[in-house]
Amino acid sequence: MRIEVVGCTDSGIGTGFLISPTLIVTVAHVVDQSVVVSLVDRNQRTTGSVLGMDPSRDLALVRAASPLTGYHFKLAQTLPQPGDPVAAIGFPIGDPITVTQGHISGLHRDISVEVTPRSNLIETDTAINPGNSGGPLLDQQGAVVGLVDAKNVDAEGIGYAVPATEARRSVSVWHRNTSLPTADCSDPLGPSQTSAQVPRPPGLGRGAAAGIATTFETYFDGINGGDYEAAYAMLNPSNHPASGEASFAEGDSTSYDSGFQVLDARRISSTSADVALSFVSLQRADKGPDGDTCDVWTLDYTLVQIVGVWYLDSARPYGPSNHTSC
Repeated sequence: MRIEVVGCTDSGIGTGFLISPTLIVTVAHVVDQSVVVSLVDRNQRTTGSVLGMDPSRDLALVRAASPLTGYHFKLAQTLPQPGDPVAAIGFPIGDPITVTQGHISGLHRDISVEVTPRSNLIETDTAINPGNSGGPLLDQQGAVVGLVDAKNVDAEGIGYAVPATEARRSVSVWHRNTSLPTADCSDPLGPSQTSAQVPRPPGLGRGAAAGIATTFETYFDGINGGDYEAAYAMLNPSNHPASGEASFAEGDSTSYDSGFQVLDARRISSTSADVALSFVSLQRADKGPDGDTCDVWTLDYTLVQIVGVWYLDSARPYGPSNHTSC
């Protein structure tokens, strides 16, 4: 399961796995200081709340706001042994779901992660990268023997996982908890591993399609990365009010947009076009419509070309509504 976090620190994309329709196990550093936790399981998306977290052992349990139908993993009751074959499932560097294979290299390893000591970890040569964190390390029977936790960046083929035996103990305590409070910070940001990837709109000609896709990517990258000046610069300059940039930044702060799909594209003239997009937006509840933290938007944008650059001129609903809650 892909976990996308809007948070105060270390916001990004991580991995978790279902142990019931609503309970997801992951590592603490994926959801630590989170403002919004978004859970994506194939074509299902919902938000989640953290039920329990232990930064010292890097473990966390998340409850989904609505049930998910994905596979339920089992936590192993015993430690694996050196030499045992294993596989890791996750979303390295924000890529689509990926499976890598390797072996258990050792047990009871003690390391330091950004000056934080971690002990009793499993060592593996399975290929892992940022984004794999929290994902399952599976034995040949499909049981989870560890949770992917860290990588030794000074070596090749040395990664670490939290033993599933420790996760079992924590889950048994946390699953009855109420949600922990979300983090409180002035300007939380979303994942930064990948840039916005907006498909080129079809039927507009190669040059126009490339220019329009670049405009959308610059606009959404600015919002996602907190560079609101860059995003605001993609709006039609003739529509800029005097105090517009500050208001724009205030309205879009905390937002993270992803999952872009082109729904429709129409050329209006040689210098204008309409492009309908759908995308998912995460944001702090007070910034979302109707207090939502996750919405699927369907917007029809009009773009205009000025001195060779495409700008966003206006947006309106595409269909009966411009958004629905995740």
